Amino acid sequence: MIDTRHYQLVPQPGTPDVLAGISLNVPILRKRTLREATLTAARSAFLDLMRSALQLGIAADCPASAENES
Repeated sequence: MIDTRHYQLVPQPGTPDVLAGISLNVPILRKRTLREATLTAARSAFLDLMRSALQLGIAADCPASAENES
């Protein structure tokens, strides 16, 4: 949890009128896990393939395809 007085809006570099998000360089009052992330079998298999490709050095700049986003 973050006290509301510590929230700071962060502008996008080069365009100060466009917000990029909030600063997380603030004191944290409390942390808790909302839920554990669970992977589908397809996502798990995709991540295993990507880890293997990265270990072999063949997927340095390999973006995920749109069909793997579901």
